[in-house]
Amino acid sequence: MRLKITTKLVGLSKQQLHEQNWEQYFSEVAGQPLEQLLGVACSFSDAIWSADHISQMLTVFDALVDVLFNIKDLPFSRSGEVAGIVNKMVHAFKGVIQRTVICSRKKSARESIIHPSTFVFIQVLEFFCRNRDMVQSILESGDYNTGPCSDMFNCLISKLKEFAEIEFQEKEKGQRYIFFLNNIYNVLQKKCHPGLLPPSVVSNLVSLVDQYIARYLEEYWFQPMLAYLDGDSLKKPCRSSVDSFMEEFYSICDSQMTWKVQTELKKTLRQEIVKLIVPKYANFLKALQERRSSHSPLLKWMSRSRSEKAMCSAERLELMIMEIFER
Repeated sequence: MRLKITTKLVGLSKQQLHEQNWEQYFSEVAGQPLEQLLGVACSFSDAIWSADHISQMLTVFDALVDVLFNIKDLPFSRSGEVAGIVNKMVHAFKGVIQRTVICSRKKSARESIIHPSTFVFIQVLEFFCRNRDMVQSILESGDYNTGPCSDMFNCLISKLKEFAEIEFQEKEKGQRYIFFLNNIYNVLQKKCHPGLLPPSVVSNLVSLVDQYIARYLEEYWFQPMLAYLDGDSLKKPCRSSVDSFMEEFYSICDSQMTWKVQTELKKTLRQEIVKLIVPKYANFLKALQERRSSHSPLLKWMSRSRSEKAMCSAERLELMIMEIFER
């Protein structure tokens, strides 16, 4: 409040001096208060902040941006430093994201962790949404990068990757991918708030989601599962391929049934698995049926006697896929 009041008084001084044609005396009248304003702004932008104090940091930086925007065009000796101070504020936000750590970790459902850096990033986005015009105007005056949100986004992704590499072992790649996707979806959901997510950030988020969904499908469904339904297996379809496929399918479902996945992400993953697996499975069953139909009556009878247990239909397989992950 003192910063804003001082800024207002400096602005009034400028206005009154202009009305009296005494603008040449402005630096003598307002020089000291402006020096003090810049000193305070520098001390806050140079400080090392932690995620524990992000709310206080945002309150202070909200005030500083308002103050600096209102003094950046005033005629005083250090006016050229204003843009540099705002640029240091941007770097201070990046520092908070980079230094964010998890103090206590879950022993189970680790893939559901929303990393503190994700929450910090969302709060920083809200800050830039509130102050976008002022921040861009100030940064432009000093030829600095006017898209700070992209820098913040890169910091977040780096932090999430660093945590995932440490938290999940090589054999836990699937949970590593789900952790990453849960965090990205948490940010992406904010696009329903107009102006919060810049288009470049939305584009990067969507691209990452597609990339990590593809990695998840490749790890669990593409190579391991389609080997039973495609290629050589499809050329000579047999019941044993179906049995092997279903055994692998149940194993994967059992291992992932307790994974906690964000609601919208869960729907997307299930739909992608269905699109990848069900048409191939239905096609394989059709080929198997056609092959059996071409057999002699004796071979047909022998085939039926060996496989009395009914095979899972493509419709039933789809229903089971739509139940993967914790409800």
